Amino acid sequence: MDKGSKMPKFDDLSDRVIGEGNKQAGFSMKTNLDPEDPIKDNPYFDENKEYSKEELDKFKNFFGMS
Repeated sequence: MDKGSKMPKFDDLSDRVIGEGNKQAGFSMKTNLDPEDPIKDNPYFDENKEYSKEELDKFKNFFGMS
């Protein structure tokens, strides 16, 4: 630690784990069990929030409906 600082240096911390990023490609599948509308029953969609058309388009595109 520095004399004037009570915070330890980042390199001295031993109780933290920093995971490496994914180095491999990933993929997802759409099945016949997935709803037609990605907004329906989606825990990542907040029905109480007001979204712009661009935000809705990005959301639907992310979940495979474009």
